[in-house]
Amino acid sequence: MAKPIGATPTLRGGDAINFVKNMIKESKYPSKARVDTINKALEEFKYFRQYL
Repeated sequence: MAKPIGATPTLRGGDAINFVKNMIKESKYPSKARVDTINKALEEFKYFRQYL
């Protein structure tokens, strides 16, 4: 049987600030790999949607 997922530790100080900065940067300028993954997923969904 799998172990339960533990709680994510709370970020504090510099780690929290860096995390927020990275999230803002990623939302303004998304990485090419993430955009490609989303576009591929949407294309696959179009294929499966015809059978719903």
